[in-house]
Amino acid sequence: MKGGSGLLAIDRVAIGYLALSGSLALTGGLPGLALASLHGAAILLILRLARRPLPSGRVATFVRLLYPVIATPLLYHEISILNRFIFPDYFDPIVQGWELALFGSQLSQELAGRLPALWLSEFMTLGYLTYYFLIPLLGIAAWRAGGRAGFHRFAVSVALAFVVCYVWFILFPVMGPRYWYGALEGALSEGTFNRFARDLLESGSSKGTAFPSSHVAATCAAWVAAAREDLRPFFLASVPVATLAIGTVWGGYHYAVDASAGILVAAAVLSVAPRVAASAPVPPDL
Repeated sequence: MKGGSGLLAIDRVAIGYLALSGSLALTGGLPGLALASLHGAAILLILRLARRPLPSGRVATFVRLLYPVIATPLLYHEISILNRFIFPDYFDPIVQGWELALFGSQLSQELAGRLPALWLSEFMTLGYLTYYFLIPLLGIAAWRAGGRAGFHRFAVSVALAFVVCYVWFILFPVMGPRYWYGALEGALSEGTFNRFARDLLESGSSKGTAFPSSHVAATCAAWVAAAREDLRPFFLASVPVATLAIGTVWGGYHYAVDASAGILVAAAVLSVAPRVAASAPVPPDL
């Protein structure tokens, strides 16, 4: 294809988030101005990227269409700075009240203790960790079924899920049970997967990003978006997705309300994502 591809829907989602979060950063004085400037530079880079034709190679196209999702670790880490600009406190007591009203207890502190089996704890923790490769695998399935147009629809769905969660994290920061109550202790915490998850979070967690669970929201959005291109991923990934959602609460990483809200975010995003993707689709496969 000759000429530039123009702004795709995935680019508009990325620019929208960078512009909104950058504007919110301006409430943070000079540090916020520095972050806002970085967001502005990123927007200019996306605008420049949109003037170039889509790459022809599969790997390059994969990155071109999924870059907002690939960049989420960077965006995730700055949230713990952004949400301090707006609110000095965290809203865990409010979420804990919702948890008690909806479930009758603090499930993040009690669920594992109700079935204190190490193998089950390890299985649930492994489910929680599948987040890190489920989304790419579901993306590959969407590509294989729907070509780059299908992959673009998938990418828009997942990116929108992250965007909704990240904006909420900035405006309504919640630490989550791991910070509020402490990490899971006792025999169940000594499993291999549990130790790995604990080390991973201690090295890369961002405070204030518990509600809603972006793990659950993005994974559920990816799961259904891939199924829209081919139903087989829906059935193949159903157990890992369900285990991930339960595992976030089982291991004390999220309140049950967080996981429930993540599912609601995914449902809301999936209702609008096809229209958003169709507003500026990728050119057809060559």
